[in-house]
Amino acid sequence: MRTRLKLKPGQRGTKKLQAMYGDRLVCVRYRYDAEHGRRLKTIELIVEEKAWLPPDRCDQAADGADRVAAD
Repeated sequence: MRTRLKLKPGQRGTKKLQAMYGDRLVCVRYRYDAEHGRRLKTIELIVEEKAWLPPDRCDQAADGADRVAAD
């Protein structure tokens, strides 16, 4: 199966889905199955959103060094 198109919300071919899913719609893909002669439309949606803080890189480096030394 091959993906030919990857569309962003608002582009032609995504309008109905954008109306249904709004800001949760991330992209629409058109996939083609030559073996079965079918075109599939798939979508990527945001289903959950939470606050997140990335770990401090300095803390990661120190933690990694401690683990290596302990082994």
